Amino acid sequence: MLVVRLAWRNIWRNTRRTGIVITAVAVGIAGVLISMALNYGLVYTMLDTAISTDLGHVQIHARGYVDSPELARMLPNDGRAALRAVEDEPRVAGWAPRLRSEGLVSSPYASVGARLVAIDPRREASVTLVADSMVDGDYFADEPRRVVIGQAMAKRLKVGVGDKIVISAQDLEGDLAGEAMRVGGLFRTASRELDRGTIFMRLEEAQAMLGVGVGLSEIVIDAGSRVEAEHLGDALAAALPTLDVQRWDELQPMLVYMLDATEQSAVFVYLAIFIAMAFGIANVLLMTVFERVREIGILMAIGLSRSRLVAMVVCESVFVTLVGLLIGYALAVAGWYWLRDGIDLGGFAEGLNAYGMASTIVPVLRIEDFTVPTAVAILTALLASAWPASRAVRLKPAEAVRHR
Repeated sequence: MLVVRLAWRNIWRNTRRTGIVITAVAVGIAGVLISMALNYGLVYTMLDTAISTDLGHVQIHARGYVDSPELARMLPNDGRAALRAVEDEPRVAGWAPRLRSEGLVSSPYASVGARLVAIDPRREASVTLVADSMVDGDYFADEPRRVVIGQAMAKRLKVGVGDKIVISAQDLEGDLAGEAMRVGGLFRTASRELDRGTIFMRLEEAQAMLGVGVGLSEIVIDAGSRVEAEHLGDALAAALPTLDVQRWDELQPMLVYMLDATEQSAVFVYLAIFIAMAFGIANVLLMTVFERVREIGILMAIGLSRSRLVAMVVCESVFVTLVGLLIGYALAVAGWYWLRDGIDLGGFAEGLNAYGMASTIVPVLRIEDFTVPTAVAILTALLASAWPASRAVRLKPAEAVRHR
């Protein structure tokens, strides 16, 4: 404890120099944490947008459907086994059946290719946010033969709520089938691809149009969280060995790559900051040792061992680092709290939506953003103190005492 007290007093003997180092550490850590929180906010916004607009946490398909999404490749036995397994699984927060196809949507003014997604409106609302993204009209009101399209698709077709459109697609036999529908509502999400190219219609109406009976292409499941999705996916895969059960990260590996790239970039940024921090701390400690040569000689002459001398220098390095870290963390948390409602990038909304990101970016601070830098910072402090400590222990007490 004597060594610890001496180290704590020593670092404040030159408050200006110590304050500069602590400020540099604090500002560097705070800046890195805030910038990485914004980067993670961008990536997590993209993940959440993909999951909440179309992807879900887990999807169940017939074998080979993802590689070749044909209408004929439906869930066997009308998906009864898959539906039974989903209903029996207590970790399922929500699920929805779908029938998918590709087709052509025509209005009196234009025609566009579209993905036809037939849904059960009530169940779909439990797994995606389309129902909460309506900007005009209704989300499948009681009137039959109504569809819901994106606001961007409505602009392409030059139609609005109540206007008639014609949906054409190949049925199960390969013949062209078509139905006249009315636009019941318009939605707008953070996914430009969904808004421009997807049309939602009632499941039973699409099944009748395409002649598939009660066939289903997929079952989409909400697991409540991305962490829970891993366990839920494994459980459903074990219960349905003849079907393809895939998590969101298996369906969209590009999203996983972006998350990994963000984490790797964080490592390089932290490395650069801590290398700079190590040189600053080493320089301060080395100057402190040179200024206290006579004092160190006296301490060694009255019995301070070399091991305790090394411990004192190491403690000084650790104290400076930890004080800087704590201040930096406080600044980072304050910045995160100030930005907790998000940064509005509405002026770049169109460009962000093209990548599946919302126009409001909410910074994300994780537990790992504090634990990992703390461990690395302490290691950096130990390494930074090695050079000054080695210079201190090489001093000879008799010569050091006569030093002026």
